[in-house]
Amino acid sequence: MSTNPFADYHLTYAVALIVLAAAAGDTLGAGRTWAGLPFVRDHSWLR
Repeated sequence: MSTNPFADYHLTYAVALIVLAAAAGDTLGAGRTWAGLPFVRDHSWLR
């Protein structure tokens, strides 16, 4: 990546960790909490 302040590695890794935590499922991860968020309920592709 370049030195773009809006798309640096910190943001990329933060998003990746959130996705992995949600994708780990309802048992191991934060899937149940993630699915309960209003934004996620409105956008089912995030589930």
